[in-house]
Amino acid sequence: MATPPLTHHEILGLVAPFTARGRHVDLAASDRLERRLVFKAISHVGEGESLPDLRETLVLESGSSKDFRLTRHLALPCGLEATLYSEGANPGELLAQIEAVPLRRQMHSQPGFVIAENHRLEASERQGSGAQVTTPSMILTHAVAQVGALTISMKLPAFGGIPAELELKAAVERYDLPEDLLAVMGWSWARLIRAGAGWKCSLRLRGKAQARSRDAEQKLVRTAAHIAQTLAEPPRHFHERWHARRWRVTCRRAIPLAVTLTLIGLAAAVPSMGLSEDSLLRMVMFQSPPLLLGLIFCFRELPQIEIPPWPRRLTQPSWAAAGTAGEPAPDSSKNNTST
Repeated sequence: MATPPLTHHEILGLVAPFTARGRHVDLAASDRLERRLVFKAISHVGEGESLPDLRETLVLESGSSKDFRLTRHLALPCGLEATLYSEGANPGELLAQIEAVPLRRQMHSQPGFVIAENHRLEASERQGSGAQVTTPSMILTHAVAQVGALTISMKLPAFGGIPAELELKAAVERYDLPEDLLAVMGWSWARLIRAGAGWKCSLRLRGKAQARSRDAEQKLVRTAAHIAQTLAEPPRHFHERWHARRWRVTCRRAIPLAVTLTLIGLAAAVPSMGLSEDSLLRMVMFQSPPLLLGLIFCFRELPQIEIPPWPRRLTQPSWAAAGTAGEPAPDSSKNNTST
């Protein structure tokens, strides 16, 4: 049965706790049929580049008398938007939960990049004064970083144990980026994979729920800072600074192939080892290829069996490639010289 539109009496009851906090409903922007109330935007003056100006808007959505969602939208001058939402049965309590979170908690702004984060408030229990106390915790759901003309989007899966996905896109000009641009930062970052006019990269996260959310926030800040520094310098500096790490990435990418070849070689060498047919070692070695195949499908992220390219010196004068955004950049590895 369709939910009836908001009545004037219902609106007065819902906005009462908001009016008491100096927030007034914007009837022109609200939608009574969709049971959505939009409150007038509030502007917050920033302090320089590290604290940009913010435009705050609250939206209250009502599915029924016991089902509410309150969302805070923060619009930044660069066009990014950070959101925070909470769900519950009492709009006044939802407002108190939202206002308890500082505005600047939802973003990171540093020279060279700005990050807007989207969170949900989730009830969590903690021990306090000998009893369990329920408090809302912030869980990151999605984040977007702006690094010059490059946009980095991070999506977190709803289930733990699955890597987050980074997507890099250029808004104006194309970039010619090496596959190990992020992988040099550590094991958590995978190689860049070309996806249309942009790139994708898997990001491994640690912990569960809130710990996983904090890990994602910290790693996105590190990613944005790394890219901002890299793009601010000529490509040859990247190879010079990360030369040893690039070779480590190459060795890391070769591990699946090395393990596969080793197990296949051991299985092929079983007949010449003189092991008895009842030997447990003979059985394990002979069955290693199918066991390896089964093990591969147990991973959350399937390993790629490949011959990784050697890290080459980057000879292009800048990161920007010829052409326009929306067209894939040419493969620069053919024009690079080996170290």
